[in-house]
Amino acid sequence: MRCVALSLVLPALALAGNVKITLVSATINGKKLDAGAEARAGIPFSDLACLASPGLRHLADACGVRLDKDGVTILPSAPLPESAPIDPLIGFEIGERSVRTYPVPSTLKPKWGYSFVLDEVLLDRERQATLTLYDYVDGEKQTELGKATVTVADLRKAGKKKSTVGPATVEWLVEKLPENASRRYIYSVPADQQIADLARTAPTTQKDGGYVAVPVAEGEIVEVRAAGQVQPNAKKYPERKAGPQGIATIATKVQFNQPGFRDGQNHAALIGQLGHTSFMVGERRKWRAETSGLLILAINDLKTSDNGGVFEVEVDVFAPAFMPQKPSGKADGPVGLDPRVVQQIIDARTGELFECVGRTQDPNGDIVLRIMVSADGRGLVSVESASPNLKDVGACMADKASTWKFPSPRGTAVVRYPLHLTND
Repeated sequence: MRCVALSLVLPALALAGNVKITLVSATINGKKLDAGAEARAGIPFSDLACLASPGLRHLADACGVRLDKDGVTILPSAPLPESAPIDPLIGFEIGERSVRTYPVPSTLKPKWGYSFVLDEVLLDRERQATLTLYDYVDGEKQTELGKATVTVADLRKAGKKKSTVGPATVEWLVEKLPENASRRYIYSVPADQQIADLARTAPTTQKDGGYVAVPVAEGEIVEVRAAGQVQPNAKKYPERKAGPQGIATIATKVQFNQPGFRDGQNHAALIGQLGHTSFMVGERRKWRAETSGLLILAINDLKTSDNGGVFEVEVDVFAPAFMPQKPSGKADGPVGLDPRVVQQIIDARTGELFECVGRTQDPNGDIVLRIMVSADGRGLVSVESASPNLKDVGACMADKASTWKFPSPRGTAVVRYPLHLTND
């Protein structure tokens, strides 16, 4: 590991009675479902969200979006392997603690692999927990299909478990965590591979110090430290180098940042994805995981084939000494609309936007579109800002984008889309 400075990490020791629960999978009796229910088109997860979620990795080719032959309808990028009329997810509640897996689309045999940590204090206070099977419908709608109770004694005893929850047999796993339950991963993040490509091929257990998709349980503490330099477009600009914090994104090159990392984020910076959440990492980031999944690290660049260099990273994962409880309430599945999905849709239709450029003789400047996607997938588009010579162009773009159909978010979602126009 090549680092400028050395640091000693002393995580707080987890209590000896802490346990890790993994909601593994389920087998659902389809004969007990609504006979009139129909299979759905699936859930609009981005390709990266699926690749960073253990139970969705095998669906990666069906994640993401594409346009149909008329360029209008948003569809999954590939057919789903099953066509069951259910998108199942599991809820787990004990005291004030509430956990939700993500839904797995159109299947009677979902595999979640969703892990979370329960601390000794909570287990001492409560007597039982509840498992609930839901069918994710859309937006905030979920249909409860069955419940089962689990004793705290079962939660304390390590091993594989099975529970009957409505029409399903749910498999789950209990692991006892020792006081020093921490893991460290040291590896290189190459600059010449996109984040989705790294996620697609990365193993979930590290081999010989190689790149790894780091498994993280909800509630664990994650700390990433990075060093080194990369060269975006090394052949053309060999003198341009970036550390983990990245370099300022050039206005005319914002489209080369990864979808979801274009609005004010530095180019070539170290970025991360964990389950359905994406975030900047930079030189150092420490946080409590609010979701379970696989941690994927990469650089913020969409055109990586001409890049050089690597970031050297150290990743520490450990359970906290005390687990703050998250109040129970509505399910914590994917909230809002994955910005990567939205930007992939817009990227696919930018040709329509540039049809508006002919409205001005001076096509140089900046436009920022504000797109508010409603619960039914319709976009309310406005011009947040535009150079004085591009106001008519911006209005034209807003009109065109208002006809587009987006996947339905939970509630509403707001996306900013900056464009820099030049006739060079």
